[in-house]
Amino acid sequence: MLNQVLLAGALLAYSLWRIDALGRPIHIGPVEVGMYLVLLTTGVAFFYSLMIALAATSIWFGRNQSLYDFWFYVTVFARYPRSIYSSPTGHGSSEWAAGDVLQFSFTYIIPILLVVTVPARVLLSKPLEPSWLTAVAVGSAVAGLFLSRRVFQWSLRRYRSASS
Repeated sequence: MLNQVLLAGALLAYSLWRIDALGRPIHIGPVEVGMYLVLLTTGVAFFYSLMIALAATSIWFGRNQSLYDFWFYVTVFARYPRSIYSSPTGHGSSEWAAGDVLQFSFTYIIPILLVVTVPARVLLSKPLEPSWLTAVAVGSAVAGLFLSRRVFQWSLRRYRSASS
């Protein structure tokens, strides 16, 4: 997957260059780069822990295609920024309510929108509203690593054999 890392890095560099070339001055200092790397690592840790937990639960369920489907949909929702799921002011239709439910669910219950959105916002010095959501992103990655390890160990203790 090194080619994807290189491609992502090249795309990031090109995007930052284009933002600057369009006359939108941005200041990227060592603090922004450091926070970006920390939060990027946070995102990788969160998705790693989710993948480990799903793989460990396959011991209980055997061949369960819905686990793979769940992982697919998690990665689909993670491709988009958090802001697209919020309703504009004054709209109370059911479509916007569903968007608000998705935003809440993928921000607080399975915080994939935080671990994807926060690093880019930090790099561009755009604050996340409310600001404590950055701590939620880091905390969810740490909690995810802890919980996925517990699920994995519990699954190993319950594993009997592949032939039975």
